[in-house]
Amino acid sequence: MDVRDLAYLHAIIREGSVVAAAGVVGRTPPALTKAVRRLEDQLGATLFTRVGRGVAPTEAALFLAERTTGLVEQFDIIRRQVKEVSDGQHGYIRLGVAATMAAIFLPSFLRRLTSAHPELRVSVVNGMNDVLHDALRAGEIDMVLGVIERSDLAVTDHHVLAEDRVRIVSSTQHPLQGRNVELAEVLAQKWVLPSRRVAMRQWFDASFIARGLTPPEPHVETSSIAILEELIAGTDYLSFISGLKMDLPTLRDRIAPLEIADFIMTREIGATWMRAPSLPPSLKLALAALDLQSSKHR
Repeated sequence: MDVRDLAYLHAIIREGSVVAAAGVVGRTPPALTKAVRRLEDQLGATLFTRVGRGVAPTEAALFLAERTTGLVEQFDIIRRQVKEVSDGQHGYIRLGVAATMAAIFLPSFLRRLTSAHPELRVSVVNGMNDVLHDALRAGEIDMVLGVIERSDLAVTDHHVLAEDRVRIVSSTQHPLQGRNVELAEVLAQKWVLPSRRVAMRQWFDASFIARGLTPPEPHVETSSIAILEELIAGTDYLSFISGLKMDLPTLRDRIAPLEIADFIMTREIGATWMRAPSLPPSLKLALAALDLQSSKHR
């Protein structure tokens, strides 16, 4: 099977019609129709049935798409890496960056990397840690700068940059500031929290349950770190954030941790990338810059 034919199959399933898919991939509808016929001949199965002005995938098509998810992206990565090596170029790297890393490490890291390698092109995507790790596994980005997840050790490698301590926080003007606080006291407060998909939220809920308490239900749930921080600083909502971020000048005088005994999450932050026998040149350059970065922050 030709990987391009598989890419067209995925596009047709996503778009619901050959014409729409052709517009997305930049080919003509007859070219995509021929690609589908090649796959059907090779597999001995019908992949689409006509429905109105569009097409519907058969069970065979859906199964094929599921089993080849990520294959097209990986092929594009390999093709790009081979060209980089062949041309002696450093190419292009796609970074997924979590909020803490974007605020603390990213500016100096990019200055160091692009000053040393001005021909290197960099794409930066910001997001929650769980979303970024999903994108890494799908081949949509080359490296995650964020919380290191130890659950992926079989297929990923890591570079630790710093240790972070996550705590329950509030506005510096909150009535609970300035004294010792029992964990049970915060249950009656209003909360703004990330979604339960986020690893930190899962730790947060589990910490309450382990102490025999029901986790707080958020009044506001958001996937935006910027919104979360502004709501903490400007209202009486409680939440939890990175200790490293609390040291930043933009938050230092607006947000502070509550004095709650033994309620701290320690986590490692750094770089994560997919394990491979040989890394692309662009990723090697980024890791070399991170080595210098970690020395600076130790």
